[in-house]
Amino acid sequence: MELTNRDKRQIRYHTINLMYDYQLGSLSPDEAYEKFWENKEENSLIKEKVKELFKNILNNLEEIDMIISKHLKKGWTLDRLFDIDKAILRVATYEILKGSFSPPEAVINDAINFAKKYSTEKSPKFINALLDTILKKEKISKESNNAASD
Repeated sequence: MELTNRDKRQIRYHTINLMYDYQLGSLSPDEAYEKFWENKEENSLIKEKVKELFKNILNNLEEIDMIISKHLKKGWTLDRLFDIDKAILRVATYEILKGSFSPPEAVINDAINFAKKYSTEKSPKFINALLDTILKKEKISKESNNAASD
């Protein structure tokens, strides 16, 4: 079954919420995943894709955090960010750099919309600028390096 744009948005939405819960708690990834779905209804394909995306992000978390940190303004650290912004950035950065079921522009757009709904007034602009920089500087340099090694 092919994913609709709505399905993709739902997967991203659930993964950001799951990442947020995981960041705040002291549960293992599997426990966080199980607890997340306790009182929620969702089809099995979306649940499966959320689990896959969440695990992939956690498996690459050190690299993702390093990339986000590298592009923060001088004097800022990942620890200084709001937890929801950190969750949004982690999910979106993974999708932009490691691949997604959506183009990077759609990932960034969903991240901005999520920030508008759940974060501070300044967060959407901040997230847009940071993800745009990551897209331009990291993804393009990664593609250039891959082309040079071919």
